[in-house]
Amino acid sequence: MTPLLTVNLLRVLFVTFCAAIGAIASSELEGGMWPGVVLGLLLGLVVVLIDRLLKGFSLRAFSSATFGLLLGWIFAKLLSASQILIYLPPTTQWAIGLVVYCTFGYLGMMLAMRSNRDEFSLIIPYVRFARETTQHEPLVIDTNVIIDGRIAELCATGFLSRSLIVPRFVLGELQALADSRDPTKRERGRRGLEILNDLQRSRDVELTIHESSAGEDVDLGVDARLVRTA
Repeated sequence: MTPLLTVNLLRVLFVTFCAAIGAIASSELEGGMWPGVVLGLLLGLVVVLIDRLLKGFSLRAFSSATFGLLLGWIFAKLLSASQILIYLPPTTQWAIGLVVYCTFGYLGMMLAMRSNRDEFSLIIPYVRFARETTQHEPLVIDTNVIIDGRIAELCATGFLSRSLIVPRFVLGELQALADSRDPTKRERGRRGLEILNDLQRSRDVELTIHESSAGEDVDLGVDARLVRTA
């Protein structure tokens, strides 16, 4: 069954349910059950029409639907507590209350399921929904990127992929710099190794040392070997 067919089936069931509740609510009145059936159908169709008008919201998660249902029931409870139905027969009060709960619950679920995380932050201040998974491809980084040191901050913010690949020959290049007699190169190499160690300990980054066959081809430059590794 396709999602569209499922949604349409739920809409038909909801309208039918409203008509049945309308029949039960009006069965004890002088006009009979048919006015209640008509009113129930109209109410169900209006609710479905509102649902169609709100179709611009996108589906997020089951938790959003649960939150919307609870919020709708809270409004329904406040409306039922107003005692506006106190002079009606008990059966009619029960039927109308059931319609109110179903209507507000339905609208609450639809609104919540189609709301994004920014809209939720307006309802629940200081609460943000963060993605636990990343859609970025792993990044192959070279010596200059490691020595620069800002890659960890970019990965932590989610701007770049958290999965980093360091080819073995890049690690060898850092070690060669750290062992250099030139003070400037030696300082850059040691800084790169320290940053690499920080990346390995970081929870925001998944660092992998890649054993690339391109590193064995010493005739190629570093950039060419990085391209082959990627």
